[in-house]
Amino acid sequence: MLRFLSSLFTPTAAGDAGPDRALIDAAIERAVDGTDRRVRALGDYRQRLREPVARAVDHVIALVDSMPPPTEISAQSFGTDPRIRAFFSSVDHLHDVLGKLKDVREYRRHCTEIPADEIFGLLVMQKEERTVLGMELEGDTVRKDVVQVAVSFSHHRYIAPASSEEGARRELKKRAFDFLIERALERLARETRKRVELEHQRRLLRRKLDALRAGGWGISSALADDGHDGGGIEAAEAEIESIDAELGQVGTNALGLDQSLDCIAEVLGQPGKWLDIRPVVLRLDYRGIKLADFEPSSAGELQLTELFSATGARRIILPGRIPKGEIPDRPDVVKELSRYLG
Repeated sequence: MLRFLSSLFTPTAAGDAGPDRALIDAAIERAVDGTDRRVRALGDYRQRLREPVARAVDHVIALVDSMPPPTEISAQSFGTDPRIRAFFSSVDHLHDVLGKLKDVREYRRHCTEIPADEIFGLLVMQKEERTVLGMELEGDTVRKDVVQVAVSFSHHRYIAPASSEEGARRELKKRAFDFLIERALERLARETRKRVELEHQRRLLRRKLDALRAGGWGISSALADDGHDGGGIEAAEAEIESIDAELGQVGTNALGLDQSLDCIAEVLGQPGKWLDIRPVVLRLDYRGIKLADFEPSSAGELQLTELFSATGARRIILPGRIPKGEIPDRPDVVKELSRYLG
């Protein structure tokens, strides 16, 4: 993940009137640093990026601020919160996951603050559904081999750990903005690859055209009605002209500065397309099996939040707070091995 300027998204950065000018200016420079620094050669790059960057910053702030208050993630909440029971198969599984969270380990290792009683952050998981054969009670009869859908959660991560809810939300805003910058960088890479492919195709067509004009196109010219492949020449010339028009700047694989700036502005100007959240309702029984539509609407209903992107990524998220005592220490491998070997 690209690192963001630490001064951005501070508590005073956004007021009722929206992000201030200093924040937008800093965000513009961050976007340029993270994508294509060449665009600074354009005298109006700040003016052209101001509106899309402001839109991206507004979206990121609103998105993170709309997230619900943090939920305790602990053995106690496993017994009281059906969402935690759905996310983890058991208390042992919960503790096992908490002990392996990379971001939390890094945070604890490098934290310079006095250790807080809780670590705030965002729990991120992948929801998986699979078809299984199970049993179902119908009246007094147990039906076997019933097709059911089992829901589980995997690939647990805990991002933006901080000693306070405010700190975690601020870090999430930084990461969300950097996510949009990464999407803009990917767009630039795709456009560059496209130009390389077009340039390669143009070179091949030029070789074909030279061969056609030299009458050396083998049997195709012998089979032409008039003794030459005039149609092939015209078709090749038309394809080359089409490629030249699409490339814009003939003879270079690099994106032009204006094209590059337009790509950056297009991505940042549509932040909701690349990163957004929406509510998800799941109705599960105690085994994690999806309930049928005719079951009572209140039975096993989970109100969840999904983070999604036009990239196709989908993740279930939950703002959380983990009591310090719930995070097991990582085992000392050398010590455990010495104990095992006696």
